Amino acid sequence: MTAEIGQAAIFLSVLSGLWAIGFLCIGLRTRNQNAVRSGRNAVVATFILVSIATGALIYGFVTDDFSMRYVVEVSSAAQPLLYKITALWGRMSGSLLFWLWLLTVAGVIVVWQNHRHTKETSDTLSDYALIPMAVVQLFFIILVTGIIEGVYNPLERFPNGQMAPDGAGMNPLLQTPSMAFHPPTLYIGWISLTVPFAFAVGALASGRIGSDWILRSRRWTLFSWIILTIGITLGGNWAYRELGWGGYWAWDPVENASFMPWLLCTAYLHSVMIQEKRNMLKLWNILLVTLAFQFTLLGTFITRSGIISSVHAFAQSDIGGYFLGFILVSTTGVIGLIIYRWKRLKSANRLESLLSRESAFILNNWLLVGLTLIILWGTLWPIISEAINGQKSSVPEAFFNQIVIIPGLLLLFLTGAGPIISWKKITANNFQRMFLLPLAIGLASGGLTWGFLALKGTTSALYSVLCVSVGVFVIAAISAEFYRGAKLRAKRQNTSFLNGLNLLIQRNKRRYGGYIIHIGIVILYIGIMGSKGYFLLESKSLRMGESMEVGQFQLTMKDSFEKEFENYRRTGVVFDVAKNGKQIGTMEPARHFYYKTGQGEQDTIESAIRHFGVNDFYIALGSIPPNVKTGGVVNVQAYYNPLIGVVWIGVAVMVLGGIVAIAEKSEHNNDS
Repeated sequence: MTAEIGQAAIFLSVLSGLWAIGFLCIGLRTRNQNAVRSGRNAVVATFILVSIATGALIYGFVTDDFSMRYVVEVSSAAQPLLYKITALWGRMSGSLLFWLWLLTVAGVIVVWQNHRHTKETSDTLSDYALIPMAVVQLFFIILVTGIIEGVYNPLERFPNGQMAPDGAGMNPLLQTPSMAFHPPTLYIGWISLTVPFAFAVGALASGRIGSDWILRSRRWTLFSWIILTIGITLGGNWAYRELGWGGYWAWDPVENASFMPWLLCTAYLHSVMIQEKRNMLKLWNILLVTLAFQFTLLGTFITRSGIISSVHAFAQSDIGGYFLGFILVSTTGVIGLIIYRWKRLKSANRLESLLSRESAFILNNWLLVGLTLIILWGTLWPIISEAINGQKSSVPEAFFNQIVIIPGLLLLFLTGAGPIISWKKITANNFQRMFLLPLAIGLASGGLTWGFLALKGTTSALYSVLCVSVGVFVIAAISAEFYRGAKLRAKRQNTSFLNGLNLLIQRNKRRYGGYIIHIGIVILYIGIMGSKGYFLLESKSLRMGESMEVGQFQLTMKDSFEKEFENYRRTGVVFDVAKNGKQIGTMEPARHFYYKTGQGEQDTIESAIRHFGVNDFYIALGSIPPNVKTGGVVNVQAYYNPLIGVVWIGVAVMVLGGIVAIAEKSEHNNDS
């Protein structure tokens, strides 16, 4: 009966969703507080009903209920408990239900926050924001009911009481800790962007086009940015460890689909500061947050339509058309509201100088939005090329790597220059005090880097020199800001420098949390420079006892092994590893052969990775013949990834800065 209760809850949630939209609209239109409260309660009821349905599906996984179609497709009796639960988002139907549940969680939080806020005031902005949230929820509810073509109800049973003896099991590539947390983290990041979008629509509908809606949604946006940063990194780490190609980012269409909302979210977080400080860019901020939300739906369209092939994508489905239609309808609705409120969206102030913090943030926005559009063009090019000449033409990774270099370096420079330049107009005193020393240190670092690389025989390293030079400038500029502020705070409070630094950060967490994020970005850039620019790869076919070299490393294949586990077989090779002729140990790359995958036996690459500080040595295997011990040939790919660890460190620092910034109380409106 559990599945039937879950199905009933889904269909009842259609009614609660309609109830929420209808009574909120009527109550706000007629100023009937009872109707508004009824609409809020319907939002809570939707959460309860969808939670019942989600819990019923998880119960089906945990109890191995193989009378349920979705359970059979993505789980098996031998599957570990963790992966039975994460099978919830293993395929399209379940992932849509999980997405819907997260949406309803966000709706309940907004209701709760509104309840707290309206204890002292009669504010209605959050109630207006609940309407677009309920509309988005209703769209996903309709999808998971199974009444439309392209997706079935995830709680659906087989007809006539049929029950499979066992399930097909989850795709082996998804049975890793990274993939247990990567998809839900991205979902949370994407879905939390619905809230600032809803507040923007609520501001347009209510006519409250000031900064109030920004203050209400700012922490939601920053939360989304933090979670998306973590989710994208988890995906990169999964690709690095599980796909066997030694990299963490290949500009795959689904990777791009997660990255583009992050870029727009980053742009929005910078542009709202101008509205708060200078009462400018009202229209631009609404457009930015709308784009960020719509790109989360666009990513879902790319992932689930099957129009673009990707290692991450779901199977081809007709559901993509519904997402595209919803994007068009919702965007049209926002444009209509913008036209209706056009006079109120005019800026109260104008840009006074090209050399100002406003200009730096606007340039930052142009670069981020421009990058987003270029990445979108490259991502959708297979569809565009097919429409033009009837053939799908993929865009190579090199295209993206080349087009991001100049905008990337400009953005890196702005992470240091933007926050320290004056509002309105830079003065000669401000330039001399803030910029001269950091610029000198940055240029000197670039010169030293060029000299070092020249001694190493690397003559074409302009990107590395510029990256180091700009990165050091950013760190010097931000460090100077910390130093001046902490020194002044310590002097005023008659305390130590470290205590003054702590007081400084506590006083303005948003500002200095942002500085920490910028330092993390510099660290990330340095890591990318090393891991992408000085990456070594050697591929060779080896027999037992033969060797190969990768830079300063020497590998000798000395043995093979095979181990049986409950639902897979592990087969691999043992290598003796030496560095500069000195033996340093063994490494055991392998392949896992899974018995239950729904497609027969399927194998995965299990790379062997050894860390040398922030550098990695990495081995992956091709197919392993049965006669490997007696002369069979194994294709071996070995990689040296310098500074790969710096990439993960940079992201950790960025997340730390985000956590510091989000701890700022929402009512504060500090100069950031």
